[in-house]
This record gives sequence, structure tokens and C-alpha cells, in this order.
Amino acid sequence: MSHVTFSSVGKRYPNGFEAVKDLNLEIEQGEFLVMVGPSGCGKSTTLRMIAGLEEITGGEIAIGDRVVNDLPPKDRDIAMVFQNYALYPHMTVFDNIAFALKLQKMPKSEIRERVENAARILELNELLDRKPAKLSGGQRQRVAMGRAIVRRPQLFLLDEPLSNLDAKLRVQMRSEITELQREVGVTTFYVTHDQVEAMTMADRVAVINRGVLQQVAPPQILFDEPENLFVAAFIGSPSMNLMEATLSPDSVGEELSLNVGPNRLRVTSELLSKRPALRNYFNRTVVVGLRPKDFEDAAIADAGAQTISAEVANIEALGYEVIAYFNVDAKRVVSEDALDLDADEALASVGDLDSTMVAARFDPRTRVRVGDQIQVAVDVNNAHFFDPDTGLAIRD
Repeated sequence: MSHVTFSSVGKRYPNGFEAVKDLNLEIEQGEFLVMVGPSGCGKSTTLRMIAGLEEITGGEIAIGDRVVNDLPPKDRDIAMVFQNYALYPHMTVFDNIAFALKLQKMPKSEIRERVENAARILELNELLDRKPAKLSGGQRQRVAMGRAIVRRPQLFLLDEPLSNLDAKLRVQMRSEITELQREVGVTTFYVTHDQVEAMTMADRVAVINRGVLQQVAPPQILFDEPENLFVAAFIGSPSMNLMEATLSPDSVGEELSLNVGPNRLRVTSELLSKRPALRNYFNRTVVVGLRPKDFEDAAIADAGAQTISAEVANIEALGYEVIAYFNVDAKRVVSEDALDLDADEALASVGDLDSTMVAARFDPRTRVRVGDQIQVAVDVNNAHFFDPDTGLAIRD
């Protein structure tokens, strides 16, 4: 095992495109770190630079105490698992897993021991004589993982390994890969565009956009304390509801009101104690963010909850919850990833910017229907606030 350090790493292509900009990041020894971001954000380029498949154009990458900038891939002591598995179709499962060991001219007895040990961990014992064509997608993925395990490398690199699997199998494989990494204990760098994968698998998540690292934190902290608008909008499904609002103090300045369109919500002392810098934004526009979980049908919410009026535009009944959608007459804040689109696509994707379609998670006991005028309870204490000019979270 070994740790990985990026020190001011950059990647600029000959055409001038800068895929990764001044990346500073440390993957700790034995850690499972997932890098997540939208397509084209630089995450796969980052992985390929660790592997030596992309030459860096600035900074240093170290694996352990060794700077690997000029080392060829074969000398970096890494193992990669690819999106397409990259199995040899004419070889059995045993031979696919053993291939790298045979190239090293390892004794046959040790090869068999390592392959059988990996097969036991991955539950492939009964499949060692089969060829890839007779395996399911999940079994092929296990073979690819087995090929990485037997090498006993310092570092695992996984490049969107679940993207070719169906939804049910992806859920199963997420759990299996996470359990395997804990058992083997190898430092792991995993890249994906799927934030659910990132949140469910990682010890820490690194969010990247436009080649710039946005935030690195354990999944729950990333969800509870996003550092900027991009992270707030990107992490969570459905994503955080972001809209413009103003903060107004009362006559003696002891209490703030949050004005979201025509709705006026009291900013509690509890919230002010968590976000004391809000006092610097009296009578100023802020961006307020509310997670879908922070709304509830007022008819079944706790008595005394603060509420807003809304007309239900759509509902999605999922059995364990109901996702309700309703409009709020407050200017919508467009997340940064939407701005990466061209002008026509961006306009189509964001719709009416003068109102915000809010997604809310309701208890399945709700009886709301499309078209109903309802009261929606809002947990203001969980609100997030961002400076509209910088996009940074307003906290201390």
C-alpha cells in the first residue's frame, strides 16, 4: 500500500485545452477515494496521469515517496480496472487472472495460490474454467478485479468500472467492490460521473469541475457542508433547490427574515448560530439552498412548522416516499454545470429563470395530488446560503 500525492499538477494539451488545473490532493494510504464530476471535467485525465498513460505538463505526482512523473506505467506498481473489463476472450477466467503473473515468470505454484485466493474472495471458484463469453457482466467485472488483486500492487485505479452494468447489478457491485477494497486494504482511486456511486462507496469524495478541484471531504460532510454552489447542486438526488432570496432584519436587528419570492420565513437563532456571517448580508441578495428532504406536506408535518403556499405541479410516488414538485416565485439559480452547455442547450435546460421548480421529499402518507393548493412545511434550520457573486458558502 502507498499514498498518492498531487502537487500543483496540471495537464494542458497541444491545442491549448487545460484539462486539469493546479491539482493539489493527497490520497491516504489504504484509502478509497472517489473523484466525481460531470463529463469532461478532468477526472479520467487525472487517473490516466497517475497511471502514466497521460503525460503531466506541470507539477509532481508521487506514489509513496517516489516521484513518478517520468516513470513508465509498468514501473509504477499499479493495477487498473477498465470500463470495458479488457478481458482476453480466448482465455479462461483462470488464465485472465493469472496473465500478469505469468509475464513476471512467477512459479506456477504461487500463481495458482494467488489466483485461487482471489477467486475465493470474489466468488469465482466455480468459474475458473469458463471463458468471458459465458460470463455475465457482473462476473466479468469480478474477473477484472481479480486480475488487479493478484498483482498485489501499491495502488488500484478504477475508471468508471460499473458504467456498462444494468441498474440492479450496479447496486450489487458497488457493495462488493467496497467490501473487497476493505478486505484487501489497497489504496484505491476510483473515478465516476455517478454521484450516487461516489457517496455510497468512498471514504472521501473529491468533486472536480472544469479541471478544478472543488471540494474533498467524507460523503456526509460533502452533503451537509458544500463549499460552493457547484458542489451544492451536483451532490444529492434530487439536487439541492437553489434560488435567490433576501435577508431582512426586524426593527431592532435581533431577528432576520428570509424572503423567498412572496414567502417570508423566520431565520431562527439556531440557524444564525450556525451561520453567523448571515448578519453581514442584511438587505442583500443571497442564494438559498434547500435539500428536498427539508420540505414536508404541512398536513402531516409537526405542528408549528414554518410553511409556504404552493400548487403541486407533479408527483412521483416511489413507495417509500413521494417526490412532489411545485413552483416558487423566486429567481432560479443555475448550477455551474448547466453553464457548460452551449447557449441553446442551456436555455432549454433551465427554463423559466424567474421561478424555481422545487423538488420536495414527502412522507408516503401524503395525499397531495397534481393541481392541489397546499401548505408546504420548510425546515429553515437546514438551509444553506451562498454569496451570489463568489458562489462560496456563507458560514462563519
